[in-house]
Amino acid sequence: MIDAAIIGAGRVAQQHMACLESLPGVRVVGVCDLSRAMAESAADRFGIANWFTDHRQMLAEARPHVVHVTTPPASHFRLTQDCLNAGAHVFLEKPATVTFEEFTALKALAAEKGRHLMEDYNYLFNEPVRRLLAQVDTGELGEVVHVEVLLCLNILDKDYPAVDPNVHNPVLDLTGGVIADFLPHLASLAYFFCGPVGSVRTLWDKRTPSSPLPYDEFRAVLRGARATAALVFSAHSQPDAFRLTVYGSRGRATADIFENRLTIASQRNVPKPLIPLCNALEEAKVVRRSAWKLLWRKLSGGPGAYDGLWLLIRGVYESVGTGSPWPISAEAMFEVNRLVDELKKEGNRA
Repeated sequence: MIDAAIIGAGRVAQQHMACLESLPGVRVVGVCDLSRAMAESAADRFGIANWFTDHRQMLAEARPHVVHVTTPPASHFRLTQDCLNAGAHVFLEKPATVTFEEFTALKALAAEKGRHLMEDYNYLFNEPVRRLLAQVDTGELGEVVHVEVLLCLNILDKDYPAVDPNVHNPVLDLTGGVIADFLPHLASLAYFFCGPVGSVRTLWDKRTPSSPLPYDEFRAVLRGARATAALVFSAHSQPDAFRLTVYGSRGRATADIFENRLTIASQRNVPKPLIPLCNALEEAKVVRRSAWKLLWRKLSGGPGAYDGLWLLIRGVYESVGTGSPWPISAEAMFEVNRLVDELKKEGNRA
């Protein structure tokens, strides 16, 4: 039996606890939150025997093998240090730390203690992205030439937590504000398709001067070891979208993460003028099928858009139980965090 614990009982923690509840051989031995009401409510909802308002007390009494840290980013460094020193592996919500120096310190501490650190790159494990990785690995798209990652999200909406004038959201304290909260997702997708990044140029912009956000638009171009990439975050382009496109020497493919589909345009064994028609007909079939699948997913419950998170968590506990390699290596997380650091630097801004 693998014992798990949660620090932070907010919205995303609900997904962590729901997934852990479904895993055989895993039991949640404690949930901790500074708010007694939040901790007690989460414990009651998910049938967790013990709740705490002091994480050190939980670590000492419950002695979990794995701790999920789902608190605001500024608290991650201190909490993760305590968990590693208590002998637990740590599953960290993104961003892992506020600074790259903090991440490197945690990476070194994890290695010293013989423990593992896992940052939540859940979109790497969503079905269309996994299929796209397989396309690249098998060479079906040929040599990867360029990658585009596009995230359109209306963080200016009056109902978005970060723009609530009555409550200061901790992500506003990050360098780059709310957009920095999403950089690990953009950076992880870029890294796994482009390799380690050498050079970066960014453009940070604010198109709505009256908003409390420091920035609401972001662009980056980068050169990786295997390919170039363009990263885009837009608060103004609507409707919301999250797309990853890989351009290869033999074809291109787009993983639509929010709409859960993969479309492929490839060189076909037909006269050249007919290639666009054949690709369009195939894309139309994929879009039609994915629309029904998306409706079914929304109606049937389960993880929904968090299916990648659930798969990543399952992989972590399989690694803990069997001793197999963890789903994401420490070196890969180091490179992603190094890229995030470069994306935030003033010196790289156009």
